[in-house]
Order: sequence, then structure tokens, then C-alpha cells
Amino acid sequence: MKMLRSKLILVCTLLLLQPATAAQLTLDSIVAIVDESVITKRELTDRIKLLKIEFKQSNRSLPKADVLERQVLEALINDSLLLQEAGRRGVRITDGQLNQTMQQLARQNKMSLSNFREAVIADGLDYDQYRETIRRELTLSTLRRQYSQRNATISDSEVDDFVKLSGKDDANYEYRLSHILIALPDAATPEQISEAQQFAKKVLTELDQGAQFDQLANTYSAGDAALQGGDLGWRKRAEIPSLFTSQVLAMEPGDHAGPIRSASGFHIVHLKERRNLEQTITRQTRTRHILIKPNELISEDEARKRLLEFRSRILAGEDFARLAKLYSVDYNSGSNGGDIGWMDPGATVKEYEAAANQLKEGELSQPTRSQFGWHLIEVTGRREVDETEQNKRNKIYSQLLEQKQREVFDLWKRRLRDEAYVVFPKKPDA
Repeated sequence: MKMLRSKLILVCTLLLLQPATAAQLTLDSIVAIVDESVITKRELTDRIKLLKIEFKQSNRSLPKADVLERQVLEALINDSLLLQEAGRRGVRITDGQLNQTMQQLARQNKMSLSNFREAVIADGLDYDQYRETIRRELTLSTLRRQYSQRNATISDSEVDDFVKLSGKDDANYEYRLSHILIALPDAATPEQISEAQQFAKKVLTELDQGAQFDQLANTYSAGDAALQGGDLGWRKRAEIPSLFTSQVLAMEPGDHAGPIRSASGFHIVHLKERRNLEQTITRQTRTRHILIKPNELISEDEARKRLLEFRSRILAGEDFARLAKLYSVDYNSGSNGGDIGWMDPGATVKEYEAAANQLKEGELSQPTRSQFGWHLIEVTGRREVDETEQNKRNKIYSQLLEQKQREVFDLWKRRLRDEAYVVFPKKPDA
């Protein structure tokens, strides 16, 4: 997996629901019934703990406890719906497919399957849990890929139209955007539409009076990036949601606009920064990494210590690629020895890029925390690339396709949520 923020298939961003056993359910309260599944208090508490760590490490202010709990519970509901939808659509990783994947992992590490199993157990992992984690992550990544590929395509004429309409100036800028969504259900009544619109106008009034955009996004937004302050990251011209394009291009940094109506609700968009991309020479960095993701079985401290151990072993002569294949939970890059390929500036999350920028070629980082988990990073190369016109056209095609795939998938997720049977038997404790 390449850690592009715009990629739809980001299996290492998923904090997956662990199946609750009957014994667990008798000892744990249910905070939400989601169609045919449940979310427990333990799952909610564990996810909140992880988010608190992430907020602290990124020096961001936490929302109020009740707001944080509401946003996290909503994220868990969406995860559950996707897993159930994968089952309904027949997106399953069978035991045979899973066994084949495990055998492939063993072969990549030049082991028999039994030796590979012993190596996993020796590292302190439950092998059956390890198998099921791979099954769930592959199931969800398959669901995302299949839906996006079937429902979003880009033609050559769309690329031509974009090039003609964007002009030279717009194509040479990159925009850092934030976003607040005041959601509407499918088939919203006129009263619901009016209420949501008035609420969006109230949020705009607060912004006009000096309120911080990220804090309002944390509190009010129904978007996926709500707990990141609504931050959509850096977007090239082709990656700006089509709904916002005209507004963003007319903005100056610090401006906001809205409410903008869509099928999902009312949107407020904020331009945080804009930077010039006139240079034709791009300095790229190639890295490889080992990713350990804290979860119910591995604490933050254990994940960090595990990478420190790997670092010592590599410095003592052990092969980085072998350890990445065996232990990294970024399974796509792990199968390639941890290599995520050549990356442009801004293509990875800021913590990863900042750590890589401080390294010389061949140097290992200290364990580095990002929203994906803990990374051990090695820079394997740096180069300068001349951006020809064809390269730029290829990038525009990829950016348009990724943005369209993101839009159709997000809209589908919203519809799943609107149509779901969700009951809260007991209000979660703060």
C-alpha cells in the first residue's frame, strides 16, 4: 500500500471491529445495534483512547468529551456497516483464499507455512487473530476497490476538458482545504432541509465572528475528516471536489464559503493555504517502512518497543525487507519488503514525510507515530524528476479518477448510513 491520503484503498487506516464473543457480550454493554451487528462499550472506549493519543502527539485540542464520543461512535457505525455490506455483496475472503495468502506470505519470507506460523507466535501474536485481521482488512479493501472501480471512470475527453478549463495558472497551484458537512438524510423533507440550511448559516456566522474552523468541524461536521478538524489535506486542482471548485479558485487563504448544497447536505469549505507549483523539477524520495498498528492486542508502548527491537536487529545486520514482509501490517508494501516507491512532496502524511526528510540515504529513523500507527522508516533513494507535459497529463488523469472514486464512495457510505437500522439501547457514558 502506498500511503497516499487520496487513495481509497488504505487498509492501514482501518481500526477494525473485533468480533465479540458471547462471553465478552455478557460482560460488556452494547452502545449501538447496527443492522445485524453490535458495537460494545469496550470497542468505543478503545477507539477513543487511540484518538486521544493521536491528538496529543499532533498537538491538537480534543473536542469536548461528549462530542468526541459521538464522532467516534459514528465512525464505528460506519465501519460496521461496511463490513456487513461486504458480506451482503458476497465480498468474502474464504478460508482457501486466506490460506493461499498465508502461504504466499510464508514463501516471501522463504519459510514453510508451519515455520511462518511459529515466527508469528514467537513475536507475541495470536496466529488465529493474525489470520482474521488479514481476512477483515482484505475484505474491506476489496469492497472499496470494487465499488469505486465499477462506479467511477475518467475519459480522455474529461482530461481534455479539465486542461482547457483550468488554465495554466490554476494548474500550477496546490490547495490545502478544510470542510464541514451538515448532513441530510436521503429523501429529506422540506423541514429537514430548511433546518440543516439554517444550522449551516449559524456555523458560518460563528466563523465570521472569529471561531476556529477546526474546532467547529470537530463539533458539528458529519464528514469523515471531522476529528481531523475537517482537514482534507493538500489537493491539486484536479483533486478539489467538483462541488467546491469554483469557490476554492476564487478564494484567498483564510477565506471560507458556503453553504453549498449537495445530495449529502450542506457544505462549508475553508482554504487554509495555497502554494505555487510552477517548478518543473520535483524532488522525490523513495522509502521503505515497517508499520505496527496499536490495537486491542498491542499497546502503543509495545508497538514502539517492537520497532526499536527491529531497528537494533537491522543495525546489527538483519535484512530490513525480510522483517517488513514478516511483521509489517501494511500488507501491500510489506510484500515488497516495505517499499512504498517514489513519492512527491506532500504525498505522505506529514509525520512520515518529516521523519523521512531528516534521514540520509540508508539511515533508519526512530519509531515515528502517524495516524496509521508506528513506522520504522528507511530512505532508499532521492532524485529530481523533470515533469514533462505527458507526465502532467497522466497525473491529472490519476487525480481526477481518485477524486471521482472518493466522491462516489463517500456518497455511497452516506446512503448506507441513512438507510441503516441503528439503535442506541443505552447512552454511552462520557
